[in-house]
Amino acid sequence: MLRALILSLIFVVAGGLASVGSRHVLILGGSGRIGTATAIHFLTRDPSLHIRLAGRNAQRGQKAVDEVNREVGRAGWCDFVSCDYTSEVEMSSAVEGMDAVVHVAGPFVGPNALRPLQLSLAAGVGAYVDVSDPIEYLDAARKMHSNSTVAVLCAGAFPGMSNVLAMEAASLCDGRTKDLNFSYFTAGLGGSGTVNLDITNYGFGEPVPRCVEGEPVLVDDYAGSDLGRVNFYFDDDNVSDRERIGNRACWAWPFPEAFTVASKLNISGSSRAGMGTAPAIWNDMLRLLVEIVPRRWWRTAAFSGGMARFSEPLVKATDLFVGETHAMRIDVTSDVGERSAAVQSHESFRRCVGQSCAEFCLDILNSKSIREPGVYLPEDLYEDVEARERIIKCLTTTPGTTAYRSTKIYANK
Repeated sequence: MLRALILSLIFVVAGGLASVGSRHVLILGGSGRIGTATAIHFLTRDPSLHIRLAGRNAQRGQKAVDEVNREVGRAGWCDFVSCDYTSEVEMSSAVEGMDAVVHVAGPFVGPNALRPLQLSLAAGVGAYVDVSDPIEYLDAARKMHSNSTVAVLCAGAFPGMSNVLAMEAASLCDGRTKDLNFSYFTAGLGGSGTVNLDITNYGFGEPVPRCVEGEPVLVDDYAGSDLGRVNFYFDDDNVSDRERIGNRACWAWPFPEAFTVASKLNISGSSRAGMGTAPAIWNDMLRLLVEIVPRRWWRTAAFSGGMARFSEPLVKATDLFVGETHAMRIDVTSDVGERSAAVQSHESFRRCVGQSCAEFCLDILNSKSIREPGVYLPEDLYEDVEARERIIKCLTTTPGTTAYRSTKIYANK
């Protein structure tokens, strides 16, 4: 018994000493499935980090800590703090002493949506990363001043990685970018839960940001519109993805990158963003519901949240036989007729989102060439070729990635 007590004390002291010199990262929404995926990737990439998961439910939080420690093969580097991010007192306490804050809690709407960013900037954390996508949030966040924090918004898979890949694809074409299209596909949410479903439902009631004839516009009653079918592979390339993902139907959804990246590139034509899911019957059901249910209902928490809770068991059931996968394709056309595209795919949507968040955060913490403090979108922070190449290499080589390629498309493709 005495021997066990001594060993326990040694373990606690050693863990405490090790954490003194390590960098500390707070993950809001850390007890969720994307939060744990983010934490696991952080510790896989940099075992010296101390990860603190934050959430409202202590029981779920401890389960999340156990999952992370199980995955990375050791304990003592990940812990949990109960925190309601809408509470100024709790958030102020949680961010104190942190080197970085990663916010994956969502859905980034409501009167307190900006609080985590505001308090992170006030605390002077080195890096702030979130997975936001509402245009109103982005507009307000980008007006904030930062003295010492580099903050990057929309820093998941899409938006996030997709923004950077769009900049890369555009750089392959001569002339001014004319048209820019983002296409996404997911099968299985990996248990990421009602928050993702709620965000998707809420989006059907929102105006869709895009560009038409080079002008940014918000199009009402456009979300859910059929955008046709998309090949999530290059012809004669990557047989695995052609068979596993292939050609999928997509529908319009209010992703901000169709607005923000298009504006950054000063496109002269049109832009749009859309996504598809599997099985195909989900696409048909959602489009039918969008036609039947008034748009204003989708914008209410009662309806969108209720739909999310109702559909979650069905989604979990279909996930069992559909499995997980994720893919994106970005197509660019220039005003001189040149075309390029970027395609990326991954075994898991939630892992890809979590890994992307972690990679953006690590790049900010580790890079000596990152810009001065401020609040950025990915296309702004990685406009420079060297910085963009660096982050793309990190984002597209994460465990579970099945394909990545950016290339010019010629007439015979």
